Amino acid sequence: MNGKIVPLDYTLRTGDICEVLVNKGSSGPSLDWLTTCKTSSAKHKIKQWFRRNRRDEHVALGRDALEREIARQQLGVVATSTFLSALATRLNHVTVEDLMAAIGFGDVSLQSIIGKLREEARRQNVVSLDGRLKSTAPGGTTTGRKVGVRRGSSGISVLGAGDVLVRFAKCCMPVPGDPIVGYISLGRGITIHREDCPNVAVLRKDPDRFTPVSWDGDAETSFRVEIQVDGWDRHRLLEDMTRTFAEVGINILDAHCTVNHPMVKNRFVVEVGDTRTLDQAITRLRNIDAVFDAYRVTPGAA
Repeated sequence: MNGKIVPLDYTLRTGDICEVLVNKGSSGPSLDWLTTCKTSSAKHKIKQWFRRNRRDEHVALGRDALEREIARQQLGVVATSTFLSALATRLNHVTVEDLMAAIGFGDVSLQSIIGKLREEARRQNVVSLDGRLKSTAPGGTTTGRKVGVRRGSSGISVLGAGDVLVRFAKCCMPVPGDPIVGYISLGRGITIHREDCPNVAVLRKDPDRFTPVSWDGDAETSFRVEIQVDGWDRHRLLEDMTRTFAEVGINILDAHCTVNHPMVKNRFVVEVGDTRTLDQAITRLRNIDAVFDAYRVTPGAA
């Protein structure tokens, strides 16, 4: 500085000339610099660098923060992809991912998004998914009565909610009669898993996103199931198996047979209405001559 050695606590003055050393191996600026910058131009440059170079990180941070808050506030029913896409446009973001990045970086307040979701919930008259909520009696007092169960064409009852988007997990393909759990998926309603689904054990790390569900016995559709039938290869074995499915009222959608003489493995994708019909079919398949095992399998299993 002007060719002089100065103390470390020296304060720069107007007219001082200093040499700036650049570390080419630096990973970039730090967000801490925003607290020491004096000009808006410098702050803008720092923020611009982070938006450009760490966008994926902030998208993930924003999405995780929003999903957790939606689960905590029980707003998963209204947080659909359509609503979030429209909200992103209203906030001058091209895509939902851009909105998530803005949340992660701090440009958009998470609570402002939750506020918009609450407004939408009130507009749609959506009931909280918390079965422990109490109804309000005249005069503002609580009655202690649990909100009722609502049923849909999917055959699933969701405690305290009606007109909820429900879909069945492809990883475990639940069928009426299976013990099930409901998982609130951001923008995709409630996903129904079997209790013994391997993925449920992973999802349990976020227990607030589970909601009570049950079968109501009014399903208007059939459910896909994969069944494996192993046996000894013999003449007309496939004919006997297909006839067994037909006799119990099960429709075969796809069949794949692998012969490794003297054994044969048969994989069927079928439509069933409930576990009672499924169990009946499996029992009858096991009683076919030359069949030594028949069982339900997880989709994609070898």
